[in-house]
Amino acid sequence: MPWLYLVVINSTSFLLLGLDKLGARIKSERVPELVFFLIALGGGFLGIVFGMLAFHHKVSKVSFQFKMLVAAVLGVVILSYLILRT
Repeated sequence: MPWLYLVVINSTSFLLLGLDKLGARIKSERVPELVFFLIALGGGFLGIVFGMLAFHHKVSKVSFQFKMLVAAVLGVVILSYLILRT
């Protein structure tokens, strides 16, 4: 069951990064960075990384990359604790 959760959250984070890139291009509504941080914290880090590479979005923002790294580390710790606790 944890694998299904990870597939869903990473697919969601990938698609949200694509939507944010589209919003940036057409000068429309954007996805707040806090949303990406929370999704990465919840295990969606790989979807964000693959989205950054696929859409060439936020690849030059070092502050964003640092926030995602922190969220990824914290997310792995939290998810590991939850999985091992059961």
